[in-house]
Amino acid sequence: MKTLRKILLSTVLTVFAFVPANAGEMTLSGSMEISATTGLSGSNSGGRLGQENELSVTGSTELDDGTTVSYKQSITADNARNDSELKFGTSYGTISMTSTGTPIDAIDNKTPTAFEEGFHGATTWTQVGQNDGSFGIRFTNADILPLGLKLDAMFFPTVGAGDAATDEGTSGTSNANYDNSYEIVVSGDVPMVDGASFGLGYATADTYVTSRGDREEGTAYVNYSYGPLSLGAQVGVVAFDIKTQTDGATDVEWYKNTYYGVSYAVNDNLSVSYQNNESVKHSRIDGTTTMDGSMGTSVLQESDGFSVSYTLGGMTIAYVDNSHDNESYGSTSKDYRQIVLGVAF
Repeated sequence: MKTLRKILLSTVLTVFAFVPANAGEMTLSGSMEISATTGLSGSNSGGRLGQENELSVTGSTELDDGTTVSYKQSITADNARNDSELKFGTSYGTISMTSTGTPIDAIDNKTPTAFEEGFHGATTWTQVGQNDGSFGIRFTNADILPLGLKLDAMFFPTVGAGDAATDEGTSGTSNANYDNSYEIVVSGDVPMVDGASFGLGYATADTYVTSRGDREEGTAYVNYSYGPLSLGAQVGVVAFDIKTQTDGATDVEWYKNTYYGVSYAVNDNLSVSYQNNESVKHSRIDGTTTMDGSMGTSVLQESDGFSVSYTLGGMTIAYVDNSHDNESYGSTSKDYRQIVLGVAF
């Protein structure tokens, strides 16, 4: 992984060479959703009307050597999830300084769906992509591997640092458990199988404290499409290297998630889908001596449901109907239903 970090950093330094730029352009785009939701958690869990907005300001230009440069600032309604991205497009790949997602977060659940996943609406669902929201250096190349496979890699100097700090400033977010992190994803079409695609992802976060070791994440998916029908399956794991703690201490050792999905395109506008999602949370309990991790307690959280979406140009009308058992890895169950009207502009 140190080699990966050196490659990313040296590539960025190469792009930062002083090259004249041509005049650029600015664009404005965004989306808006109006939703009616039942099955929300908490004391005020009745029917809710809500609105979600996102606005993106994008600027782009091209350097004299052919390198493209673009910048994007995403602005949400509450300003709490704003993201920024500076991207360089070169002949040997795309290099980004970004907090707008990560390679493994992009494939956290790739099974087919018409609108939302089966776990949508669950209060807590832990899966791969724990670095999402942290600023890092990302490299993407669709031609670097044989068989037309795509490589997507990212390095984070500090896990949990949030968005980029101001110039010469420090991050407003600290993390008590982890130092730097790496992610790598390989995806593409399955060789010699028409309609099949796959993806493999791995991430690790280094620790600098004695009570908790490194965090590792891994996931793999395969999807198959035949005409209007699409099928998919995926498994993902988030694991923690727990160190010896005080007698009787409990800490989460791993999460294991499985996803199954099927979708059907009725026509060019209407799609329906069903997903079944399961997440197992395993906790280790320290006794008078350190346990090897095979002992402890596990709880299964299961979510399933269907989505229907109808698109008309830039407008989408969707319905989600999901059920959650042992929500938040506890013992309660709930039904979650949502009607959404979304417009992209």
